[in-house]
Amino acid sequence: MAQREKVNDISVCGMITLYSPPESLFHNISTYIDYIEKLYIVDNSVDYDDNMYAELLHTYPKVEIVASGKNIGVAAALNLCIAVALQNKYQWMLTMDQDSFFDADQAKHYFCSLTCIDNKKKVALLSPSHERVLMDSDVCVYQQKEVVMTSGNLLNLLLVKDIGLFNEDLFIDSVDHDYCLRAHILGLDVLQAKNCFIQHEVGRLYSSSLLFGYRKRTFYIHSPKRMYFIVRNSLYMGNKYRKAFPEFIIKQNKAVYERISKSLRYGDNKKNYMKYIIKAYIDYYFNKYGNQVNL
Repeated sequence: MAQREKVNDISVCGMITLYSPPESLFHNISTYIDYIEKLYIVDNSVDYDDNMYAELLHTYPKVEIVASGKNIGVAAALNLCIAVALQNKYQWMLTMDQDSFFDADQAKHYFCSLTCIDNKKKVALLSPSHERVLMDSDVCVYQQKEVVMTSGNLLNLLLVKDIGLFNEDLFIDSVDHDYCLRAHILGLDVLQAKNCFIQHEVGRLYSSSLLFGYRKRTFYIHSPKRMYFIVRNSLYMGNKYRKAFPEFIIKQNKAVYERISKSLRYGDNKKNYMKYIIKAYIDYYFNKYGNQVNL
């Protein structure tokens, strides 16, 4: 194997899961590709684009297409790339969504701070903030978090064997939270930067007005099928972790109820939302997991 360039002598690869990729994909990749040695791609799009693959491979020689043409879910995509990364002796893996990207200064700040982490053997993963924060130091300042979202994480591959792989039964949603809580049970750390952020789109942006238009608010609404996974998997998480992490489950349930309410109030097809939300409860009751809605 040829000698690889490393970020501060630490071997870092990356992975990204695609699903009907946005036009911004090439730009998004360009914001972090220089900080990793290899980028593994799993394309969950059924209608994959060979021309796009050719352009990706030409533009970014570090790219390797691992799988395509079938929606295997986020958890399986992560696990597939973990297996390849471990085969190639990588220590850390950047996990990205297709619509996530770093600002230039944020990326340099984030990756170059990896060597500043104390006791890396205890750190399950690092995460940037998913909200804009002030970059007020030459290095990232981290805080303990109960859970973080997958996008932008630096996953410690050396600890995966202890924590276990991502739960493929969940398919998407709660996959990241389940992994974080399992890490905590083992006494491992989940750290998030307080002064470094990633930009990430989490659904369809919806705007509404209060008080006759004088106050406006914006929030994201997911599709009916995505709401199915959000509801079903939150029920799974509640059953599995309510004793070990009761406060987290209370917050999770409140957030899910708010999403259900907004979907039914503002979604384009309320009957469709109701259909998939009810199905989520039924499938959870009968222990049906995986991709039960042909996403």
